Amino acid sequence: MADLLNLGTSALLSLQQALSTTGHNISNVNTEGYSRQRVNFDTLPAQFTGGSFIGNGVTVDSVERFYDQFLSSEVRSRTSAQAEFQTFYDLSSRLDGLLADPAVGLAPVLDSFFGAVQDVANNPGSLPERQVLVGEAQVLADRFHYLDSNFRGIDAELNGHIEATVSDINALADSIADINKQIVQATARAGGQPPNDLLDARDQLIQQLSGKIGVTTVEQSDGSINVMIGNGQPVVVGFTSEQLQTAANPYDATQFMVGAAGPTGSITDLSRFLSGGELGALLDFREQMLDPARNQLGLLATGMAATVNEQHQLGVDLNGQPGGDFFLPLEATSAAHPGNSGLSSVSTVISDVTALTGDDYSLRFDSGQWTLTNLTTHAGQTGPGPFTVDGLTIDVAGAPVDGDAFAIQPTRQGAMLFAVVLNRPEDFAAASPLRSQEELTNTGSAVIGGLAVTDISGLPLAGPVTLTFNPDAMGAGVPGFDVAGMAGGPLAYDPSSDSNGKTLSLAGFEFAVSGEPQPGDEFIIENNANGSGDNRNALLLAGLQTSRELMGGTASYQDTYGSLVADIAVQTRQAKTNSTTESVLLEQAVAARDSVSGVNLDEEAANLIRFQQAYQAAAQMIAVADQLFQTLLNATRR
Repeated sequence: MADLLNLGTSALLSLQQALSTTGHNISNVNTEGYSRQRVNFDTLPAQFTGGSFIGNGVTVDSVERFYDQFLSSEVRSRTSAQAEFQTFYDLSSRLDGLLADPAVGLAPVLDSFFGAVQDVANNPGSLPERQVLVGEAQVLADRFHYLDSNFRGIDAELNGHIEATVSDINALADSIADINKQIVQATARAGGQPPNDLLDARDQLIQQLSGKIGVTTVEQSDGSINVMIGNGQPVVVGFTSEQLQTAANPYDATQFMVGAAGPTGSITDLSRFLSGGELGALLDFREQMLDPARNQLGLLATGMAATVNEQHQLGVDLNGQPGGDFFLPLEATSAAHPGNSGLSSVSTVISDVTALTGDDYSLRFDSGQWTLTNLTTHAGQTGPGPFTVDGLTIDVAGAPVDGDAFAIQPTRQGAMLFAVVLNRPEDFAAASPLRSQEELTNTGSAVIGGLAVTDISGLPLAGPVTLTFNPDAMGAGVPGFDVAGMAGGPLAYDPSSDSNGKTLSLAGFEFAVSGEPQPGDEFIIENNANGSGDNRNALLLAGLQTSRELMGGTASYQDTYGSLVADIAVQTRQAKTNSTTESVLLEQAVAARDSVSGVNLDEEAANLIRFQQAYQAAAQMIAVADQLFQTLLNATRR
């Protein structure tokens, strides 16, 4: 009877555990990250009695959780990617809406400004049109400031978001390290049996961490898990968590970088190595969209200021004075690394604004040489300096030491510093400083036109410049124009081949001659005194609206801004598509994992019935054993 009781008792206890596990599964059907569990039964060692092995019942060998490491890793990977693309899209859509909105974008005010320039060209002597032009120029400057202010506002938000995300990462890393310790201790107490609920909790924490930053994991022999980010930077090693930190960028204190503290307390920048999750998206958005957008807007501001100023200085105002700067001239900015220990310095001059690209550069001194690197294309050049690249002349001075470094941002501050310096409407230089005419006594059909000033250093002219046609000006039988009043002649002009038009030039200006002059025909070029009704320089300024002045002569002002808007729109669209795709892939990965690890209520209900019936049968076995034992006792009393 004792054996039958033992058999029934072992079955009863084992089935009770199975029923509890099934109930545990049902209770956690809606618990996120829960992996269903199963009781594994094992036969107790049989007893050799009477020449045979008699069974001793059943025991619970283990409680196993249904877990697939590959599927769980896939869910973490998809969680990281989906969080990254969704965060990137949320930020990029804001930037896209800002630049493309006609109410706050730059395109309408550019049109209004050049429309005002054209109005002055139509009526150059009128002060009201000139006053409107000054007002439209200030509106343009305000719009540059507004856009740049929004860019800087988004940048400040990024700093706060980065700080919060890093704090979340550190908190999750602490929790993972703590649960590692609990798992190892629980496994040791249970004789090697895994603590399933703790394992699920740790997996859930790692998945949450993957939503913040891309992670890789390595399981250790004691059951703990090491977690790495970036290029192998550990954030959890056994029972210890490594804390990430934020610090101001050494070249730009308005931007935060993410790093790890070294033994001396200094922060090692890890930003370029971090990817995936919310933090990866924040860093990528700043590097790939926000900073380039600020640079491109600054490029437009810098280029427009320089080219408009250049043309404006080639004209004269209502008072006959040479035109000055219309906009504030903008210069490239550079910053020294605070850790520089040498006595080196860097000066950066914009030598050709039309060749600017909007890229940033780094300059570093190592092994006795400077290395200049384009941070967008990663193209580099090495030497003692100065360097000429993309419209910049970068000169170095002083006594550098290895490790000295500088950041060069040619256009980053352009939109913020863009300003109108022409305040009085009468100072707008609508007229050309020179004018030309044909002598009334000319007998030929030649005409002069297209007079354009290229250099004001020799102006005003000391006196009229006279061009006289001479069939032997360049030598016997070689026709041209003799020049009187300034150096530079004679000028070759052959009516037989040049009558359709030829551009000629003298120091500081150029002009076109066409037709067939007769010997002795004269053209006069002189200072444009009392030229208040002259609009030639205003027309040239208005023509800058469509002239391809920027990006190596390939883009107008509107083209440059349109390219910026288009680039942002394309990247935003890509981010939206990627986010949608990753959401679908994440759902599929979760479904695949849940098909293995998730709780199926139908299956659990069937198990519940099966274990309940077995439990009742085991209880009946004990009852039978009791009846047999009572029968035996009653028999012995007689």
